[in-house]
Amino acid sequence: MMKKILFVFLLLSVLRGNIVCGQSVIDSLRIEMSKLGDADTHNEKKAEICLRLSEEYESFNTDSFNYFIDKGFSFYSKPDYGSRVYLGLINGKANYHFVNGDFKLAKSMFNEALTHAPSLKERDYTFESTVAMSLGVAYRKLGMTDSTLYYYNHATDLSKISGDKSTLSAIYYNIGAMYFGSERYEDALPNGEISAKYAEEADDINMYMYARILVASAYARMKKYSESAEILKDNIEKALSRDHTLLAMSSFAPLLSTYQLWEKKDSARIYLAKYEKYIEKIPQGSPTALELISTRASLYNWMGEHRKCRDILLNNPQVLAQISYEAYHRLLAHSYKGLGDYENAFKNIQEAYAYCDSITKTQVSKEMSELNAKLNVNAKELEISRLENEKALQKASQVRLGIYMGVVIIILFIIILMLQHKRKIQRKESELNSAKRYIEGLENERKRLAKDLHDGVCSDLLGVIMQIKRSDVSDEGRNSAVEMLENIRSGVRTISHELMPPSFQLTDLDEMLYDYFAKMEEQTGIRIEYVSHSDCGWNHISHKVGYEVYRIMQEILSNVIKYSGADKIDIQMQHNAEALRLVISHDGQWTEGSKNNGIGMRTIDDRLKTIGGTYSVFRENGVSVNIDINLLGNVEN
Repeated sequence: MMKKILFVFLLLSVLRGNIVCGQSVIDSLRIEMSKLGDADTHNEKKAEICLRLSEEYESFNTDSFNYFIDKGFSFYSKPDYGSRVYLGLINGKANYHFVNGDFKLAKSMFNEALTHAPSLKERDYTFESTVAMSLGVAYRKLGMTDSTLYYYNHATDLSKISGDKSTLSAIYYNIGAMYFGSERYEDALPNGEISAKYAEEADDINMYMYARILVASAYARMKKYSESAEILKDNIEKALSRDHTLLAMSSFAPLLSTYQLWEKKDSARIYLAKYEKYIEKIPQGSPTALELISTRASLYNWMGEHRKCRDILLNNPQVLAQISYEAYHRLLAHSYKGLGDYENAFKNIQEAYAYCDSITKTQVSKEMSELNAKLNVNAKELEISRLENEKALQKASQVRLGIYMGVVIIILFIIILMLQHKRKIQRKESELNSAKRYIEGLENERKRLAKDLHDGVCSDLLGVIMQIKRSDVSDEGRNSAVEMLENIRSGVRTISHELMPPSFQLTDLDEMLYDYFAKMEEQTGIRIEYVSHSDCGWNHISHKVGYEVYRIMQEILSNVIKYSGADKIDIQMQHNAEALRLVISHDGQWTEGSKNNGIGMRTIDDRLKTIGGTYSVFRENGVSVNIDINLLGNVEN
């Protein structure tokens, strides 16, 4: 029988995961239905099959979902509140109205199901707790916070009886979402973390991802943008690695919103381009698609394109299932104001305030605090478990103390060996200083050349172009000469930009390389595949290391494009707290004997010395250059 967790429509982001309908299940259910025939017998069984079919269609085909709900009702001549199937159909229909934005009707039907559920012969506390949770969120969507808090409390009590950790995870998630919607981000954060904890214990990967979205969203509102972005990017990559496109895109809209709050438009554009191919795979009209629609509206408003923002909101009223009435009308009011339509702007801001004032904010805050205190009982149980683990660790620390003493003795011995090899270390430092002076001279020369190219050659070429345009020559000859000089001038400008040092003030190494590889692919026609992963965030790489790695990649890519004859280049970059590793592979030839390539590899070797890096070359099934950099000695103060 149905045990569907009905918080799927209640999530901050989108539908509850990358659920794919099994056609074989649908076919078997249809065959089972056909065997029962058209006679008015086995109606309860037919209604149950319709309910199961609606569950299969629920996450990807709303019309079929609604069709089988209505067909299930048709097998009852009158309401049968003692039937688990009939209550399931009521609950399904309520969810249909909820996702289509009719929160009043959804609230009424959720209440109908919850009122009669305790009368079932075999009481189902899991079903009751999910319906109570759904009813609470319907009240929250209607701005009735007092009723919301009551049903959240009721759902919590029922879920403790059932012991279903997935349900508990959903409840804490929605409570966190309530605090988030009330701008109480410090309260939303721990509820999101508890939700993630319960989801992990229940092995519910979808709920775990959404709990992390709530945590990341709270971090973003608390201006901890880096922490927020790292959680969301990690969510996306993990979901894509499992081919869960919908689940990955559920984290994409919050990531764009984080960059909007961070005021990093370039980063938002880069990731929008990076994941654009996945957006097309999202079913139109799905909650995921609606979330991206609402995010686009907010981005357009941010960028001052108010007409696009207004049109998106008016043409997609179903986005109300993803954002609150207040947020919807505030955004619509702002777009009307930007267009100079002050009458409609005033109407919508009045609507926003009307939903804010269902009860006083003081009373809301008080009742929320009471709810938080009650829910902390489960949190305290988790804390007791943590303290017990800490006591065990304290006992183990006594054993480790002896080990540490042995380690200290070994360290002293190593220090003695290091003193004995002082001359060798000094010689290496001398080589390193020499390499640094070489690189500094090289960079100064780059800057000088870039300035001379831009200010001298480019300006002179422009002067020649102007003179040719005024000279008495044929139009065909003049146009040909001007076109050649324009191409030369464009090439010189590109070279001067390549010579100028990159800036890491507004972006990080990963984004810089992604943008650089995309440009090189466009200019050369060579296919460049770039894959990257960081365990602790790209912003932890120092500017010094990022600068040198960027120059090294320029040098290597230049050599490969000019001398190898490669058609495809694969680049991987892996980062953790201790090391950075890059692997550059291509299907061309290795030209170590080339004079230019030799100079390039000398430059790469000298740059790597300044940041504690090494490289190696492998020539099997193509060419692979591996670069390893120790980051422990490259931490900026």
